[in-house]
Amino acid sequence: MYKRGLVIAFLFFWTCIWGAGSIQAATFSTRNFIVNTSDPRAAEQLANRAENLRAKLSVFWLGKEIPTWSKPCKIYIKLGNDLLPGGATTFTVNNGEVYGWKMEVQGSRDRVYDSVLPHEITHMILASHFRRPLPRWADEGAATFTEHQSERNKYQQQLYKALKTRQGIPLDRLFAMVEYPQDPMPLYAHGFSIVEFLIRQRGPHYFVSFLDACLTREKDWDTLVYEFYGYTTLEKLQNDWVSWVEHGTPEFVGTNMISGNGVEAPKLTVQSSSLMENSTFNESVQVVAQPQTPPSSTPINWSTTHINSAGEH
Repeated sequence: MYKRGLVIAFLFFWTCIWGAGSIQAATFSTRNFIVNTSDPRAAEQLANRAENLRAKLSVFWLGKEIPTWSKPCKIYIKLGNDLLPGGATTFTVNNGEVYGWKMEVQGSRDRVYDSVLPHEITHMILASHFRRPLPRWADEGAATFTEHQSERNKYQQQLYKALKTRQGIPLDRLFAMVEYPQDPMPLYAHGFSIVEFLIRQRGPHYFVSFLDACLTREKDWDTLVYEFYGYTTLEKLQNDWVSWVEHGTPEFVGTNMISGNGVEAPKLTVQSSSLMENSTFNESVQVVAQPQTPPSSTPINWSTTHINSAGEH
């Protein structure tokens, strides 16, 4: 359902931020990461944080920790309270293998620690699992779901503004997006909200299984959202999602799954800013099976990027 050829993303603002004159003074290595930044203590702290996030987020999304990468990911970090939090990760997918990891992030130490690293590492975990690029709305929505509540609130406010001014993105257009639009902020806001809407109903593992079906089965969106979430059409999903947003994103107490296949929907018991600690989803799928996606015979150079420019930081 989601096919892609060779993709090369050119990220202009990252060229501006990470110029040739960028100097990193300290390096710290773990099993899967090599962190470069200006402060030796920050390099060690953030490298260990990245390793810890990789383990915890793997379990959160997949129900198990992903294997050690063949080569560690190099992370280049710029710290500064005056820097907008953001990041970019690049990698190559070829014949079912994912390699050539490189990450560049910036922001205050707090926002890099609790938002930017979780965001970028989620991209890497999903890429390692699926071994192919994901739809942009799902990739960015899932990554944004792991950010600190303060950052998520900014995207939520952007979404409220878009919906109130009739500038919302219809789901058929959002789901069809292959590349970042000129202004990517609406993509992040809409993607995050629809991902949260689906995860609150059936949990993260089930959502990953839904994405696997989206990538591997020649089915239209109406068929898939009905089969996995019980919405008869994509339009019905859109209407219920918008209503949920307008009512303040309340908790789910039942299920909208297909008759005869329903399971009581899980309650989100903690704020997602605390999901790295003790959040629990009582979902029916505990470990996500390896996707059936056939490996691509053509190398795909893939980039993900985000920067939260909504409001002051």
